[in-house]
Amino acid sequence: MSFRRVIAAEQNGTAVLIADEKIERIDAAGLDPIWRTDAVPEVPNPGRVPETVGFPDPGGVWVIGWVLEPGRIGDSDNGIVEMDESAPGFHRTDSVDVHVLLEGSLVLELDDGVEIELNVGDTVVVNGNKHRWHNRSDETARAIVTICGASRNDRREI
Repeated sequence: MSFRRVIAAEQNGTAVLIADEKIERIDAAGLDPIWRTDAVPEVPNPGRVPETVGFPDPGGVWVIGWVLEPGRIGDSDNGIVEMDESAPGFHRTDSVDVHVLLEGSLVLELDDGVEIELNVGDTVVVNGNKHRWHNRSDETARAIVTICGASRNDRREI
């Protein structure tokens, strides 16, 4: 699968198109790289997308497309996140992740047993907490995710 990636920026005080290209999916747990910076964003930034996947360090920002096939839980980490071996799919990351569901439906399960059903257009923010994803439908779920690398501070809870 491929998708179109368009990036605009400012050069010499004028808005310019710096990328309009077809991007091929890389084989990494249904992740499509769209844009990223591995440090605090500066502008202009072409958002070059290397072939590596994972999660950004604190201050970094990545934008990805994410796909979860029907009947699956999100447990194919390919080394990207550390999964809970006793509960397949449960994981947490040192990031704030903003998911916008574009297609299909998903269930976000929290480790206290709460399940939240998400449908097209829904947005969820995961703040480094333990969770797992389910696609219990008959259609592929597709989301755009903005991942902001964060520092973990276990001394203070909300």
